[in-house]
Amino acid sequence: MKDFETDEPAWIHEESAGTREVTDKQKRWLTIFLLLAVPFCLWAGWFEFGRAQHGVWRAWVYTFEWPFFGGLAIYLWRRLMRGDVPKIPRPDFEALAREADESVKRKPDHAPDADGDKSDN
Repeated sequence: MKDFETDEPAWIHEESAGTREVTDKQKRWLTIFLLLAVPFCLWAGWFEFGRAQHGVWRAWVYTFEWPFFGGLAIYLWRRLMRGDVPKIPRPDFEALAREADESVKRKPDHAPDADGDKSDN
């Protein structure tokens, strides 16, 4: 029987040399998303600017936040088009397990529950 809480995903054991390539299909989808996201973010910022002028104080934050998201989309699009795909660092499960074991050993015993049981359950 597998313990799904501690099973390692397959990508942890995959060794990839350098950066992964972005396929042409992925580039097309990223460009389509960019062409939809940036105009929406600009429109949303303009919409919030109108609300801010009518006295909605919180809309001032959104007035600048939405164009920021559009700029972030452009930044990420450019990065991914160059093939600069960030690599997720591989976690050290053995060190994490040792650290968890040490913290459990240092943990003081719990006071008895209402039924006199010292367990967490």
